[in-house]
Amino acid sequence: MQQKTAFLESLHYVPAPGWSSTAFSVLRAGKVAAAPDYCIARTAHPGQDILFCLSGAGTVETLGDRIEVKPGHLVWIANEAPHMHAANGHDPWTLLWFRLDGPNPARLREKLFGEDPSHTRFAENANPAPWFERLFVAMRSRDVGLDLRLNHLVAEFLTILDRNLAGRAREELPPPLAALVGAMRANLRLGWSAAEISAVTGLGQSQTRRLFRRHLRTSPRQWLIRERLTQAQAMLVQTSAPLAEIAELCGFCDVYHLSRDFKRSVGAAPSSWRRNELGSAK
Repeated sequence: MQQKTAFLESLHYVPAPGWSSTAFSVLRAGKVAAAPDYCIARTAHPGQDILFCLSGAGTVETLGDRIEVKPGHLVWIANEAPHMHAANGHDPWTLLWFRLDGPNPARLREKLFGEDPSHTRFAENANPAPWFERLFVAMRSRDVGLDLRLNHLVAEFLTILDRNLAGRAREELPPPLAALVGAMRANLRLGWSAAEISAVTGLGQSQTRRLFRRHLRTSPRQWLIRERLTQAQAMLVQTSAPLAEIAELCGFCDVYHLSRDFKRSVGAAPSSWRRNELGSAK
């Protein structure tokens, strides 16, 4: 058993001024073989610490959740709140870890995990250890352009994590969800009631919502609104159709509902957005 904690890799980086408000970066990263007394407890700390357990065991406390961590487990710690992580006294862990920073990383965590504990388990053949090795190589190099390289690596990590949380190694959606997404996109004008959705998926309303949450990180209603807004943007630019016609073809009740949802999501009314997008001052 490890009698003294050993930092097998310990890397630091200071992003260019203002970079973390623009893109994502990694402030620290490393590999630690913990002793039985290894424990880190803080009230708050910059960034977000993400731990991946290679061997042994330990405990993480974050946002009121107490998470027992074993090999293959990854935990995303909410550094903005009180948190703690400690090795198991009888079987202390060996961890890969990094500290993520950037524009609102806490919101990013919420987007990925929702209301669930920020914890997932990786299969042995899909774990992120190779990604950590690429991260370590990049941070050791200190090459010009490292800010951009780290942002790219973070994007890779988020894709790996998202796919693992969704329970798939590739981009394909489960057949019932893929069928529903295709049907909804093909007919945005339809109201898409629970009965109409079930007729496509063959599933109950709660099962369909769970599929959307797991694979698309949203609800059926919110997904549909975004698709309708995307189609409305295309029509605003590519056609001269009046707003009333666009609202009808995209499935909005009327111009008011189109304008309300458009401004809420895009930040401008449809008419002014159209003028600006087309470069017209009129």
